[in-house]
Amino acid sequence: SGKSSTADKVAEMLNYTRYSSGDMVRQLLQKHHLTLAQYNEQARNDHALDDQVDTMLRDLRSANDIIVDSRLGFYWLPESFKVYLDLDMEVATVRIYKDAVSNTSRSGAGEGIASLADVSRQVHDRMESERQRFRTLYHVDPYDLSHFDLVIDTSRHSPQTVALTVFVTYKKWLVTE
Repeated sequence: SGKSSTADKVAEMLNYTRYSSGDMVRQLLQKHHLTLAQYNEQARNDHALDDQVDTMLRDLRSANDIIVDSRLGFYWLPESFKVYLDLDMEVATVRIYKDAVSNTSRSGAGEGIASLADVSRQVHDRMESERQRFRTLYHVDPYDLSHFDLVIDTSRHSPQTVALTVFVTYKKWLVTE
């Protein structure tokens, strides 16, 4: 959906520090010599790695001037301005495939893929795994749009337009808060 790119651009526009739960997970995967698929499988029953990421995210609650790129950011930082970037599954599949081919931090975490069909299956499996895991652990659905202050369909907008929309809406939100 463009979470990382948008977070980078908005952080730059605001002169804020950006944090990413995906980066946190990839660091843990590397430390524990796991692939993302192994992590997702292990996380069905063993939540130790989830707990580590959760602690890192909770610790951000006391920080100021930050952007957090996280599927559960709305949950761990409830007082924050929460944005959901939505994307058609077919467009998402193509974007993820391109990113996996070119992004060395993802390929280093064992996220290499062979085809668009592989990506589509992995995205679907990951979404369902996360949905079930987060419902079990936190009693929330990370894909429920009612948790968010702003929802943007990124398939219809350029990354610059998405970042600018987030920036402008956030500035208005700050005034009302």
